[in-house]
Amino acid sequence: MLNVSLTGLLSPVALARQSITLNDFLALVRTRHPFFEKERLSTDIEQKNQESFLGAQDWTLSTSPRYDHQRDILGGFNPESVDRVTASIGAEKAFWKTGGRFAIEWISGYAKSTYYDLEFPFEMPLGPSNFYQNQIAITYSQPLLQNYKGELDRLDYELGQYSTNIASVQALENQENFLLDMGLRFMDWILLTEQRTIASERLRLAERQFKLVAKKRKANLVDKVDVLRAEDAVRIAEQNVVLIKAQWRAKGAELAVLARAEELYTITPRFDLYARTALLTVDDALTHLREHSRLLKTLSIRREQLERQRRGFEETKLPRLSLNTRLAQKSGADQFGDSLDLDKSDATVFLRFSYPLGNRTAKANVGKTVFQIHQLDLEIEQVAMGMEASLRNLLIQIEQIERVLSLNEAQLKTAKVKTREELKRYNQGRGDLAFVIQSQDSEER
Repeated sequence: MLNVSLTGLLSPVALARQSITLNDFLALVRTRHPFFEKERLSTDIEQKNQESFLGAQDWTLSTSPRYDHQRDILGGFNPESVDRVTASIGAEKAFWKTGGRFAIEWISGYAKSTYYDLEFPFEMPLGPSNFYQNQIAITYSQPLLQNYKGELDRLDYELGQYSTNIASVQALENQENFLLDMGLRFMDWILLTEQRTIASERLRLAERQFKLVAKKRKANLVDKVDVLRAEDAVRIAEQNVVLIKAQWRAKGAELAVLARAEELYTITPRFDLYARTALLTVDDALTHLREHSRLLKTLSIRREQLERQRRGFEETKLPRLSLNTRLAQKSGADQFGDSLDLDKSDATVFLRFSYPLGNRTAKANVGKTVFQIHQLDLEIEQVAMGMEASLRNLLIQIEQIERVLSLNEAQLKTAKVKTREELKRYNQGRGDLAFVIQSQDSEER
């Protein structure tokens, strides 16, 4: 987590009057660069994809109008033809907590029958030629083994939650890597700033030295070649200053575009290049790495996702056994109004069982997932080992580089003393100007 302060950075005028730190720059990038919004959208997309599975719980409406025509029906007293018109409308809903299915349906039908002309010595009713029938039915199916308590109904949705979590962690990792890249570019700007300061100081010393040598030349105290050497040192120093300033401005322009902050054209970066930070011990660093590594976190979430998928495949190994109930109220009459009484009832309860012999598909899916989990465990171990090796390597390098820095500081002090002594010898007429310039160049490096 970056300790970011935006105090005084919200106003371009304020920016123009001050320098900018690394944290302030990264805060600008975080708030203004489109990369971060793009990465946040990755999580939103996965979340919407997960929410799409919630549609399986929605009420489903259905309707089915139908017309049938039958002629030449076999049988002695059957009608010559029958015309039927049937319409139904229903709604069905799945309950993820139980795995059950509830449905309600209204069915309305009309039948018109036409009979053959038959002559009988007595009156024989053949039934109404018009018949209306209405019915309302409620059904509920409850799984007792496979998908009991909706284990399979919720599977895709719960797997989607893991994908959303992975996308969120990956987005944070991508954002941090992007900030790392921006931070390294800022440090290049800092380095150029320091080099610009050193080069400007080198130019100031070269110009002062040139004036001193030119004055000595007028007094015939030095040779003309010393004047030429001093003048050449000034030209080289000027070239270095121009080159470094161009690089410095180009880097500032680059960062201004990336941060969408034109204010960066007029300010100077600020960072203490020579500050030291206390290092964590190897054990503390490893503990921190294991607890906060987003790569390990991503792999851990992926493992949890595979475990949930395995439980789902284990569920498919169970037989399908469901308890089904149906309750209906209905009535029929030759008049439509009388057919709405719904004074007759039906009730049905039955079990349905199915099981594929061998069940090889479910067993193969379970076995494959078990192998995938084992493979992922090995990958987690491999990644953890690689990260530990890199961390130990890095800590040792930092420790050794700090020693090198201490030696460099001592070397710089020696170079400064050497420059003063070479200049003193030259001023006393006991040294060569070339040695003075060489010593100054060494100090600059």
